[in-house]
Amino acid sequence: MKKSLTRVITEGEFLKLAQQYSQSFLKIYNFLRREHRPYTRKFYAYLIEESEELESFLDDHCARDNKTWYFFGELVACIRNFAKIAFILKHVLNRYPSYDLNDDEGKTFVAEANKIVAFLEETILSLYEEVKNESLRLGIELPKTTLNKGSFTEISFQKRLPYTIDEEDEFDAKKIVAKIATQYLNVVEKFNSFGWNSGKSNVKDLKDIIPNKVNEEKSRELMFLIHNLQSTYDHYIRRTPLESQDKRLKSFRGYISMPLHLLSLVNWLSHLYQRHINTTSYGSASRDISTIIDASDILDIMMNFVMFYTCRYLDTGKKLSNDILGEYTEMDTCELKIPKNLGFHLRPAALVARIAAYYGTKLTLVVDGAEYDASSLLSITLAGGLIARKGYKTVVFKGDKRALHDLKLLSQYNYGEDEKGNQAILPPELSHLWT
Repeated sequence: MKKSLTRVITEGEFLKLAQQYSQSFLKIYNFLRREHRPYTRKFYAYLIEESEELESFLDDHCARDNKTWYFFGELVACIRNFAKIAFILKHVLNRYPSYDLNDDEGKTFVAEANKIVAFLEETILSLYEEVKNESLRLGIELPKTTLNKGSFTEISFQKRLPYTIDEEDEFDAKKIVAKIATQYLNVVEKFNSFGWNSGKSNVKDLKDIIPNKVNEEKSRELMFLIHNLQSTYDHYIRRTPLESQDKRLKSFRGYISMPLHLLSLVNWLSHLYQRHINTTSYGSASRDISTIIDASDILDIMMNFVMFYTCRYLDTGKKLSNDILGEYTEMDTCELKIPKNLGFHLRPAALVARIAAYYGTKLTLVVDGAEYDASSLLSITLAGGLIARKGYKTVVFKGDKRALHDLKLLSQYNYGEDEKGNQAILPPELSHLWT
């Protein structure tokens, strides 16, 4: 029989280890009690580091699998979560002026954000009061020293070095801007498909929203898509002559960044709610957490502030994307074969409409001089009926060069059908039609 490599230690042995590893974390309690708020972003970065370090130590020793230490571990985890949320919100407030947003509600957003920061500060202090009580119960001696206030002075973002790096060559910057704008529209469509585009709600109606409607998986999916947009913009558009010439682009970058940060808040808030507040693990432990943190406050912040403004900024960004696409899209025409045998019935029409929707630009079929909207299934089928009656073998498409490129490829594969009208495999270049 193999011997276990893990040695089970007594709670008394663990207490000696916890006494040593918790001191830096506990010094923060003394700091919070003695220093006036608001706390800086630099402070929250330190709090995140210390809480993660202690949480890792506790998890390494399976503290949350032990009834004596479970609540202490939950308190540390909750403080870490709130510190993450506060750090992100402070970052947004610090950077907000630099985003160049055409935001009529800017003052309202900042005022509401500052109120939430104050709530987070009060909640973290309340959690630390419980940490103190729990430490005394467990037998942990509290440190008598505190932190140096001067270590957490905020760095001003209203100052900057002069621009001395030469602007990058423009190369195909306009095409990349058009691509980013198109992908932004797809992000908005994904966001709306989750049903997250609602207005403010009564908190009583939100109790079942996590995880049924809002959860970490969905927020991370959107964050991944938006982060890719931001990375592409920074790599190809930032510091180009095009960015200097078109003042809308810096604002567009802001409408990418704001939803990214706000969705990060959705991610942490939904994690906090589902994993630490609205849970039944170990009976009374979860009840104790819920007496410190009101679940309705978390839902209110997430849906009536974070999600509300995410929707607002995405909606404005969508309008800006359409405006940019109207100027940066290269238009052209091409003549393509119609689908063999069955013409533009449901499946081919749906694929054409998906291409139009994907690029978010105007795309039309031209039949006998009349233009039919290629983003509308009804319009395509009407055009298809006319084509069939006239016996035409080809049709002219007019619109975005990128959409026409996909249509040419789609035509080569008979619009996704074999000659009997069965679904056929499309090339990898058209994989976005199936997602």
